[in-house]
Amino acid sequence: MLAKKLIGKEVIGSHGDKLGKIADFDIDILSGKVKYAVISTGFNTKYKIKLDDIVTVGDTVIIRLNLDDLKKSSPKSK
Repeated sequence: MLAKKLIGKEVIGSHGDKLGKIADFDIDILSGKVKYAVISTGFNTKYKIKLDDIVTVGDTVIIRLNLDDLKKSSPKSK
């Protein structure tokens, strides 16, 4: 799937809570592989999640984490 089709999709957490939207992707330049999806939760706050944390992609993106998980374990993105 192309990244441009994912950017802007709403992200739903493990408890059914709306977390934000896919804002970008963090790519390792040397390997060319995507390292993280970047979720914008609003108020200029962005978190990186591993692609393994994405459960499904459809009209929305569902992830294994909830907002507390994002705040505790996900690196913030600038």
